[in-house]
Amino acid sequence: MSAAKDLVLRALVVATLLWAAQVLNDGYKEIQARRLKTEAQGSQNDDIIMSLLCFAGMLVAQLFFRHLFAVVARAMIPKKPRWSHKVWGAKVTRCCDSVFKFFYYCAMTTWCFALLKDEPWLPRLLGGSGDTRFCWTGYPLQEFSPDLRRFYLTAVGYHFSEVLMLLLEVRHPDFWEMLLHHLVTCCLVGFSYSLSYVRIGSLVLLLHGITDIFIYLSKALVDTPNTRAIVVSYFALVVSYVWFRIIVFPVSIMRSVWVESIQEAKPERIVSWGFMNFGLFTIFLLHMYWFGMILKIGTYYRQTGQARDLQSNLSSMDFGDKKRM
Repeated sequence: MSAAKDLVLRALVVATLLWAAQVLNDGYKEIQARRLKTEAQGSQNDDIIMSLLCFAGMLVAQLFFRHLFAVVARAMIPKKPRWSHKVWGAKVTRCCDSVFKFFYYCAMTTWCFALLKDEPWLPRLLGGSGDTRFCWTGYPLQEFSPDLRRFYLTAVGYHFSEVLMLLLEVRHPDFWEMLLHHLVTCCLVGFSYSLSYVRIGSLVLLLHGITDIFIYLSKALVDTPNTRAIVVSYFALVVSYVWFRIIVFPVSIMRSVWVESIQEAKPERIVSWGFMNFGLFTIFLLHMYWFGMILKIGTYYRQTGQARDLQSNLSSMDFGDKKRM
């Protein structure tokens, strides 16, 4: 079963890369054509430099925080007899990274909501008073504030740093699903900025950021002996996951990209419409798979009284080493 799953995930990774290369070529032609018709609202070189600086800054910050917080993480996660030092070290590293990402998503989600709360495209389902149809009004000549531009480029840099971190680290059992998720996310974030899909893209980032707060809080606490905090964070994760990723994401966001984009903008002007829907649907499938794992974690805890992150399943690293030997 695991081998079949990895095979499907690898096929989707290859398909994503090939399709993204085509979108990159088509997007470049579209951007050049737009620049000939209208005055550019900013320097493309400045955007690239800023995103690269954010990429480097996020990479250095996460590695530095990992080194700085490791002492606290070891105190939070006492080594259990059944864990090898390799497994314990991986759990400590995961705790450090999860705490860093928890603070990152708290800051970015607060920033994003502050920027969008008065915008006409923030729907009621996400705390606004507008409608997602306005994501496509006037496309592709849509203006957005310098603050929203800075927010978006920060997100671009962060998500690309996630891919590099994943490739540089020792491979965990969930490597292929995380690689697929990070690749699709990077493509969607990067293309949405360059092709002026910032409005709908900002909603996707806000929606996922809210849930990621509870995801990484749960990952930071799962190996600690604080049972009450683990249970509270787990139920907060389930509630936020169901509402934002299982209900709001397909009902509001995916529907807007699939239907409203065609209704509100001219179809011939919508670049990479197919890839956008493919990327969002792929992420939704991963959401459903991970939600099944979240429910399985709850069932496992109820049966055994032990909290385990069955999604990343770091404890199986020892088994994998023995199998290779």
